[in-house]
Amino acid sequence: MKILQDRSMFRYLERLALRTWPAQLEQPCEGWILRASDGVTKRANSVWTVDGSEQWTGDEKVIDEAEAFYSSHRLTPRFHISEASPSGLDDCLERRGYIKEVPCLFMTTDVGQAIWRTEPVDGNSLRAVVQPSHDDSWLEHFLAMEGFAPELLEFYDNLFTRIEAPTAYVSIMERDQCVGMGTAIAEDGWSGFINIVVHPQLRGQGIGKRIVHELARWSRNQGADRLYLQVVADNAPAIRLYSGAGYEKLFAYHYRTKPMDYL
Repeated sequence: MKILQDRSMFRYLERLALRTWPAQLEQPCEGWILRASDGVTKRANSVWTVDGSEQWTGDEKVIDEAEAFYSSHRLTPRFHISEASPSGLDDCLERRGYIKEVPCLFMTTDVGQAIWRTEPVDGNSLRAVVQPSHDDSWLEHFLAMEGFAPELLEFYDNLFTRIEAPTAYVSIMERDQCVGMGTAIAEDGWSGFINIVVHPQLRGQGIGKRIVHELARWSRNQGADRLYLQVVADNAPAIRLYSGAGYEKLFAYHYRTKPMDYL
């Protein structure tokens, strides 16, 4: 019974997380969702395999359909695989030559605990700016901190515009310099954090902790009592930050990507 309850919770949270990163094109396919966004980011260009997972019987026709979809959009076939995905799908994709990529963790915590654990120390000169929507200035700072090409501004502008739930775009300022950023999306008593990034030359100075604090405070004001985020499993500094804020691993996920020599 507990396994079924866990899988139900995993599916619920996967659905919330799906809406924090809406793809340009989302096409239903046997309960799954085929996502395409010009090839930018794995999350927005992969098959979301959660809904309908209990109905999948191992029939590989749906995989063939997904591959045809990505081929028609000149994209590499890729599947998002989590503990909420159909049993046996990961093994099936491996047999078809798909490579496992980017293991990630889905972590959760209580909003009150996150606020308490990240409380700023007295004398901290950092200042938070919270916006209900993004603008070009926010996007430009975000791209620069992530080391992304300026040409991606339109992609992220469109992606964030597609988010329907209440959203906070946080900038952490040191005097007049933006030194850290993050985004929170609140829905149904939960708030998901994305885009947490600190200026590359200023990491390890407590800026990430302040970002989490401000996002958590905003989330509580939106009625959220639980928080979640997704992080790459080998990103030790980020996991250390989130663990310090009270986050714990709930489940894991990864991607399965079809290599070029199988296309």
